[in-house]
This record gives sequence, C-alpha cells and structure tokens, in this order.
Amino acid sequence: MILLPVSILFFITGIVFIFYYTDERIDASDIQLSHIENRLDHYFTSTTHYSRLLLNSDVIQNSLNTYYNSADDFSVQKINMSLEIYKLIYPAPYIFGISIYDKDYNIIVSSERKQYPSDFKTVKVTGGKWLVTKKYDSSSDNLIDTFSYIHPIYNYRSGDLYGYVEIILSEKSIYDIYSVSDTKNSLYIILDDEFNIISKSDKLDKNTRLINIILKMLKSGKSGHMFIRYGFINTMSLKSGSWKLVHFIPLFYFIKPSLTIVPAFLLTTLFSLGLALFLSKSIAKNLSKPIYALVEHTHFVSLGNWKEFPYSADSAEMKELINDFNIMIKSQNELKNRLLDIQKEKNRLEIDKVNEQIKPHFLYNTLDNIYSLASLDEKKTLMDLVMNLSRFYRGSLSLGKSFVTIKEELNTCKAYLDIMAIRYHDKFEYNILCSDDVKDFKCPKLILLPLVENSIYHGIKGLKYKGKIDISVELCENMIAFDVSDNGFGIDMDKLWKILKDKTDNNHHFALQHINRILNLYYGNEYRLYFKNKDCGCSVSFNIKRRLDD
Repeated sequence: MILLPVSILFFITGIVFIFYYTDERIDASDIQLSHIENRLDHYFTSTTHYSRLLLNSDVIQNSLNTYYNSADDFSVQKINMSLEIYKLIYPAPYIFGISIYDKDYNIIVSSERKQYPSDFKTVKVTGGKWLVTKKYDSSSDNLIDTFSYIHPIYNYRSGDLYGYVEIILSEKSIYDIYSVSDTKNSLYIILDDEFNIISKSDKLDKNTRLINIILKMLKSGKSGHMFIRYGFINTMSLKSGSWKLVHFIPLFYFIKPSLTIVPAFLLTTLFSLGLALFLSKSIAKNLSKPIYALVEHTHFVSLGNWKEFPYSADSAEMKELINDFNIMIKSQNELKNRLLDIQKEKNRLEIDKVNEQIKPHFLYNTLDNIYSLASLDEKKTLMDLVMNLSRFYRGSLSLGKSFVTIKEELNTCKAYLDIMAIRYHDKFEYNILCSDDVKDFKCPKLILLPLVENSIYHGIKGLKYKGKIDISVELCENMIAFDVSDNGFGIDMDKLWKILKDKTDNNHHFALQHINRILNLYYGNEYRLYFKNKDCGCSVSFNIKRRLDD
C-alpha cells in the first residue's frame, strides 16, 4: 500500500526538481545575457553620447567653419580637431577610431592609421545610424569587421549641414564582452535586425548547420527561451538598438550538472521520507491542532483584528511559539497605534498650517474699505462689512476645530462673498443652494473657501459683464456633493494639470493641491476635485462621506 504514495511522491518530486533545475539554468542564462546586454548598451549609449559631444563642440564647429570659409588657415584647426577627437578616444578603449567628413563625404580628419574608403553616399543619413563596415587594422593592412555610428553635423547657429562624424567600434571589442564566458558549454551569437551575424563564438565557425537551425527558429518569429533537439536557445534584444543576443547551450551541457545532483537528491528524498513517516505519527497529535488554530488566528489578524492568541498548548515548543506570537502581536499593535497617532498629528499640523495662511492683504484691503465707508458716512454698508468680516474670521478660526458643519462652512463663504461684493462694487452676484437636511453634516474646515476665491480672482474678476457664482451642496446616495461654478473665463486644463503636479515650494497655487490633500487624508485616495469647463465659465466639484461627528 505504501508503494503507491511513495511512487507518486517520487514522481511529483522529480517533476518539481526538473522545473526547478530548468528555471535555475534559464535564470543563469538570463543573467549572463543581461550582463552582456548591459555592456553592449553601455558601448552604444556612450558612443551616441560622444557623438553629441563632438556635434556641439566649439572646436569642431569653429574648425568646420574655417574649413569651408578659410581653407588656407585650416592647418591649425585640423590639429585642434584631432586633439578633440583623441580626448574622446583616450578614456574609451573600445572605440576603434573617429573620423569627420565634409558634406561630400570627404575625410577631413581621422584617428585611423590608414583610412579604408567607405561609401556612405548610398546610405541616407539624417540622424544617428549604425552601419556594418570594414576598416584597416591598427597594426597592419588586414581588413577587420567594424561597426560605425554615423551622425550628421549641423551648424548650431544656422542649421546648415557641415558634414558627418563617424565613431567606429571594432568587432573584437564586441567579441571581448562575451569571450570570457565563451566555452564549449556556452556559445553566443549577435544578430542585427535583418538576422545578419554581427559576431559569434569561434567554435561556431565550422558548425554552419547549427547556425542555420538557430537562424531558422529566430526568423520564424520565435524569441525568448526555446528548446530544440540540440540544446537550449535564449534570446534578448538590446535596449539601445535593434540587435539581438543569442545564447546557445548544447543539450548535454545543459543537463550535465543535474547528473551529479540527481543521485544525491534521491538519497536525500528517501532518507527524509523515512524520517518523516517515523516522526509524523508521534508529533502530529501535539502539533497539528495548535498549529491549525494558530494559522486560523493568523488569518483573523490579517483582517485587521490585532488580538492575542488565546490558546493553551501542551508542548513547551508550542507554548514558546504562541508566547512569541502574542508578543509580536502586542508589539505590532502598539506600533500601529503609534504610527496612526503620529500620522494623524502630522496630517492635522499640515492642514492647520495651510488653513492659517489667510492672506494678510485680504484683511488690509477690507480695513481700507471700512475706512473709506466711514469717511463717506455709509453707515449701513459699513456695519454690514464689519459684521461680515467678523463672521468670516469667526468661521475660519472655528475655535481650532478641523471639522465644522456644512451650515457653518457656507456661512463663512457667504461672509467672504459679501465682503468681496462690497469691495468690487457689486461686480458679481452669488447663489447658495443647500437643503436643510444637509446642513448638520460635518465637512473639513475651509474646504469651499479656496474654490470661491478662485472663482472671483481667476474666473470673473476681469469680466466686462456681471459675474455669477453658484454654490450647491446636496445629498447623493451615501455621499454629499459640493459644486462651485461661475460664468467666467473658464480654466486652461493644461495649466491646471501643471499646477496640480507641481509639488515644489515655488508653486503659489497651492490651494487646489491642499483641497485634494484634505480629501485624500480624511476620505481616501479616490476622493479628489473634478474640473469641467462649461459654455460659459467653469465648474469645480467634489464628494465627501456623510458624517455627523468630528
């Protein structure tokens, strides 16, 4: 009877081992390819960077200007161009050479020992472009495979074409990247976007059949991790180019490490199985029940119920485990409460700090208006203005409370609007719509005032006709919906997006960000301001949860 479960266990274990081993080998291949890809990406990225340095070099620009306008005085400039080129080559040993051509593809200056004629005229170069080229070796007249990055040079003042810069990498510098890992156990190929071989392991030179099989697989559109009858193929594309890296591991060398691991693995499995069968019966009774109970309590804790585990175990080990678990729960609970208290206090201080930034010029201007009205003996208007100013500051201070009733918030806004109406000589009118069954609910203090202020200063202040501001508060299912709209100029949504995204201290339009922050802190990240342009004017709205307490 025991043979069947043992056989099933061995089968499952074998499958798990195969998957685990295969993943490990694939991960190792990915790491190796990633290392090579990073090196190649560094070469290509730095090459394009060096080309930009040359394109924008004052020495190169001035020398080319002399080349076209004062050819007789070009000898000194040519030396300067050569020195500028060698300054770049010296810290980058992987760069084979640099050449600068005029706009007719004639070589002006080059770091090569001997120039091999390159026909770039057949290639339309309007931006940076990589080409497969041939060059003379630096120490002989033998031709070697190279890769050239060609980029046009423009006069950075007039935009006229000056010529072209060519930065050359040798195939050997590419080969040196993977040659350290290039063994009979691991072979490499680098292909361009048309599946032409850029570079490959020396051991593949005589194995054209294997190369053709690999190329056929890749041309069919397959990529990533592939297994064929001959071994394992892994591909990776360069981030900075269209080249593709190919890593091939012959089948025997792919599975060879497992041939030494499998026997040890089987022996360990058999020993562990026997030991487990022997011990399971004696310890299951003492451990299973409290462990299952502890697991169940852990799920209970994961739901946010941070309570200790009330269980009395028989074994000393389980008692110690349960005791340590309860200590952890207690510590985590205390830490959670401290963090919540700290966060609440931080949030309160941040909100109070912004709420206290009531602009002094508002008070000064209002006092000036009071003085003017007193001089004109406008007693009725003067009394209204002083009373509204008193209501405004009483509402904005609110005895230090963070939440006020919607009725109190609307009264503060009404006092502000009445003051501004006097200041701007009835340039606008306003309407506040709120049913009585909403007014006793609580909302954050000064949540509406910045929106009302924006409607006046950015919406209707510059109108040639009379402005209108509408404020509405209404119940919407289990939410309370606020809306402030005007008939002003509307809002530039691109500018609004920049204001909301600007987190720097230089952003003077902090009121909208402040309201969004209050809504996020008190109600959750899904609560925020909504903006909408109308045929005439703009509307700003938001929702909050119903609440009667602070």
